[in-house]
Amino acid sequence: MVFPYSVSWMLVSQDKNTNVPAQVLITTSKKKFHHAVDRNRVKRLTRECYRLRKHGLYDFLEEHHLQIVFSLNYIHTEIMDFSTLSAKFDKLLPQLESAIQKTVNETK
Repeated sequence: MVFPYSVSWMLVSQDKNTNVPAQVLITTSKKKFHHAVDRNRVKRLTRECYRLRKHGLYDFLEEHHLQIVFSLNYIHTEIMDFSTLSAKFDKLLPQLESAIQKTVNETK
């Protein structure tokens, strides 16, 4: 969706036992980052960006009574700084919301 991330997602049936509307999987390739330290840094930066911006996505999902699971795969070959990744997340999550909305409208 938004470089440096590849996003895959799917709607799931609402589980009464869980109170979170979205579950996320964050990955990066060992092929691109040979050292675990680098992979862990990318995942840590991604988790923090998501943590700071997830509330808008949660509000959207709760408003529409939806629950999703999605994966964020970091596909760039270099580690971007936190401010750049934050700017990318400002674009990524609204695009994810619009893709979800489009799918929901098509299934009705």
